[in-house]
Amino acid sequence: MKALSVALLFLILAFTSQAATLSGTVRDSEGAVIAKAHIVIHWDRAGSEYLGNNPGIKEDITVTTESDGKFSLELPPGFYDVFVTASAFTPHCEKIRLKDKSKTLDVKLTVSPVATKELD
Repeated sequence: MKALSVALLFLILAFTSQAATLSGTVRDSEGAVIAKAHIVIHWDRAGSEYLGNNPGIKEDITVTTESDGKFSLELPPGFYDVFVTASAFTPHCEKIRLKDKSKTLDVKLTVSPVATKELD
């Protein structure tokens, strides 16, 4: 299924005259990078009315940060919900707008209070 999503994304980008790069780094509250954090990109189709001709992506895309906490991917311009999560951290969600250029999204995750408490 992931291969199909990636293939679909490349097909969309091939027919889209403009593409934008979304990249960034995921860190903890102390500034240390978080490897293997999961980033889910969800296209907000409501933005299509605002942007006009915006094909977007039809399925969510998931990427994982490298050992240096970095990630990067190409997307068509549009509005997206970006959900970032890692084991033992509180998830982060943010709405972004990608234009026809690169956007850097640096995310700082905090340790989940549930992960730091003992169960009764």
